[in-house]
Amino acid sequence: MNRIEMQEKTDYTSAFRLLEMGSNAFPEIIRQIRSATKEILIRMFIWREDRIGTAIAKELLRAADRGVLIVIEKDRYGLVLEYAEESQRSFCHSPSLSERIQIGLLCLFYNRDLYGKHLQTKQSALYRKLKEHPNVIMKDSRKTNDHSKYYIFDRRIMILGGINIEDKEYFRDSRGRVYYDCMVMIHDPEIISQFLHKRMFPQTKNDLFLVNAKEPVRCFEIKEGFLELIDAAESRLTILMAYFAPDKEIISAICRALERGVHVRILIPRSANYNNDTNRITVSKLLRSRQAEAGGKLSVYMTDYMLHAKLMMNEKRIITGSCNINRKSFTRLGELCISVNNDDSPFARQVRAGTEELFRNSERIDNCNDISFNRFLAFLETVVMR
Repeated sequence: MNRIEMQEKTDYTSAFRLLEMGSNAFPEIIRQIRSATKEILIRMFIWREDRIGTAIAKELLRAADRGVLIVIEKDRYGLVLEYAEESQRSFCHSPSLSERIQIGLLCLFYNRDLYGKHLQTKQSALYRKLKEHPNVIMKDSRKTNDHSKYYIFDRRIMILGGINIEDKEYFRDSRGRVYYDCMVMIHDPEIISQFLHKRMFPQTKNDLFLVNAKEPVRCFEIKEGFLELIDAAESRLTILMAYFAPDKEIISAICRALERGVHVRILIPRSANYNNDTNRITVSKLLRSRQAEAGGKLSVYMTDYMLHAKLMMNEKRIITGSCNINRKSFTRLGELCISVNNDDSPFARQVRAGTEELFRNSERIDNCNDISFNRFLAFLETVVMR
């Protein structure tokens, strides 16, 4: 039985709720921190020292003070991005010399106004209080290359998806862009138990969770899940992608879908904070494909939101989470996605309604000549994301 057949036989979506935008996700996260009585588990990629980052830390400290055990896994890999944009402040980390060089290079290519600025690397008193609290286990020294983000509260509520802990996911970024991102809230202890088992034994097949993991064993299955969803599309395929590299197998699968007469819609940010030229060259390549030029039903859209969500959907199935379409995400980064029925459940209706609203307020691009990009920067981005 393949994953799609398993998905059709099992309906968990009544336990799911979509949290669109940081303005909905962060208040819910804070509510759950305040409600927790026993344990909070957090895995985070980016955690900036800004208003949101400080607010979350203060709530966790209060929870620890009332006796809640808090386990935080914060990947050191994210610090380069924390210092290369926005406030240039990390809640947890101070960069090494090699990391400072990486930060400088990112600033040079993407945020030249920040290049050469003095980095404020002193760890805050709030961080030290949280780390030293007897009810807090802070695992933040390792670089495990884990890009996933989730919270688990008392093993009864789980929130997972693409939203990092940072102001720009709640307000706007330093360039005035509003971020469109989402988290999925799961309120079912049995499903959370399945996830925790999957995390310990990632090679175990599960019809809800797709993971990329290097520890405790190597298991990279999300690309296979994406390809299965694309190949199973019969009439409609929708892709929302923050960072979309021209992966040969994904491009080939999309072209096969077009040949079958599937209407393929792709949405990318008009101006991405990173990998903007790679995004543009990817959709341009698809528009130039033989299948699209022969009348294939391909629609490419650009949104003024800084689209940070990662979502793929056909008539029967929805996959969303932390994984982008690029080589690094598929082969080197820890990632987490959920795979659920695209049915008449409240969750699936939420996803479809939010997606349609995004497309209605985005610009359709019909001519590949209307998509400008820098080939040299796209090449560099592709190299970096290997």
